[in-house]
Amino acid sequence: MTAGPETIHTAPPLRDTVTVVVFMICVQLIGSMASLWLPAIAPEVAAGLEVDASLIGFQVVVVYLGGMVTSLFAGGLVSRLGAWRISQISLVLFALAHLVIASGALSLIAVGSFIIGFGYGLINPPAAHLLSKVVTPRNRNLVFSIRFTGVPLGGIAASTFAPAIALAAGWRLSMGATVLVALALALLMQAFRARWDADRSREAPLFRSPLADIRDALHLPAIRWMCFTGLFLAAIQLSLNAFAVTFLVEETGYTLVAAGLALTAVQVAGVIGRIAWGVLADRIHSGFTALVINALLTAGSALATVFVAPDWPSALVYLLFFVFGFTAMGWNGVFASTVVEHSPDGKAGNMTGAALFFTFSGVIVGPAIFTLGYQLTGAYSGSFVITALLALAGTATILLAARGARETVRK
Repeated sequence: MTAGPETIHTAPPLRDTVTVVVFMICVQLIGSMASLWLPAIAPEVAAGLEVDASLIGFQVVVVYLGGMVTSLFAGGLVSRLGAWRISQISLVLFALAHLVIASGALSLIAVGSFIIGFGYGLINPPAAHLLSKVVTPRNRNLVFSIRFTGVPLGGIAASTFAPAIALAAGWRLSMGATVLVALALALLMQAFRARWDADRSREAPLFRSPLADIRDALHLPAIRWMCFTGLFLAAIQLSLNAFAVTFLVEETGYTLVAAGLALTAVQVAGVIGRIAWGVLADRIHSGFTALVINALLTAGSALATVFVAPDWPSALVYLLFFVFGFTAMGWNGVFASTVVEHSPDGKAGNMTGAALFFTFSGVIVGPAIFTLGYQLTGAYSGSFVITALLALAGTATILLAARGARETVRK
């Protein structure tokens, strides 16, 4: 089983590779920033709305429910409208979402979060389609991993700027930052639309059965188990992003800005980690092996976080969160590359959409269970035990996916 025919086996022009990768990083960055802006200022928002800060976990759930919906339709939308246009639409949705959230009403915050999810679900399938045109088998993992640095870069932007802007101007006005950058990028991308959407088909159905891609994915052993791997690893990643700041503020006495630095350490490590894991996977010629190592190190980092206490030196806390970010934030590029590599010809975007449905399911399950664990135990630190167990479960599904891939090759 190979990647689709759009995959280029001879080196494409460097200009094309740079153009696609840079714009896809920027789209991912803004999507990540939009989804993590509220978690980065959760204590401030909670104080303004007079609600429990732990409820931010449910806001994350709403975001990824929206993502689950659009990820299943993204394949058809890409075929009909073009991958470049769908990326622009996602940016417009992020801007609209933050305008709605800025109203300050709880019900509209939920609606805005759902709209963020609509945009987020439209990011990865078109990116997979576009990247498959500019990668070669020798650099696939690295290129996909570089593109996925947009997630931690967006987290860095959120954790760095959101607290400062919220404290200076109020959390509602801070939402305007995403509106401005998202619309500016969408307009800039228009100049390149004709070049990169030349393969769109006006005859392609705009919508298809949302279960078709899932059904196809579950019939392919390697893709099936990769779907579950995405579920487990995404649950860990979003729990870390959603609760790092609140955990440090409420259980270790950190200020909002000091806790934001820890989240920044997570995101910086994620940028470095994504590239490092991509390099490793290409060097050893096995995305599966790189993912197993990653998942095991993530389990160890999660267990270490359980023991964080107020008397820990801040440098040690930041180091731990850096290591946690290097592992828990570093898997996405290799994961996406491996899904594309083992997808049927011409189905890279569709299989990516199906895998994302499960990945977003993990995003929903993870923070929800993490929040429930806090409600039952009264401690965020104890909830990190759950993330360690999820990492071990992810290790098992990666091994099963690798076995499925080997069996498919033999047939």
